[in-house]
Amino acid sequence: MTTQTQTETQSKTTERSSSADTVVGFAVIGLLVAGTIGVLKALSMESGFDVLLCLLGSVAAFGAVYYIYYGTR
Repeated sequence: MTTQTQTETQSKTTERSSSADTVVGFAVIGLLVAGTIGVLKALSMESGFDVLLCLLGSVAAFGAVYYIYYGTR
């Protein structure tokens, strides 16, 4: 490979990497918002079963964030 070919390949890889990081960032923000909303909604619910389901969903959302940041690296 020539130097020019290596530079082109490296720049394409960098573009894909930054694009993927952006998508993962938005996914993480979405999961954090969903988890927070679940906790807040659970505070105003009357039925214990509904609260449990809401909190389990929130734990799953926060767990997915943890997995994305620490489980894949």
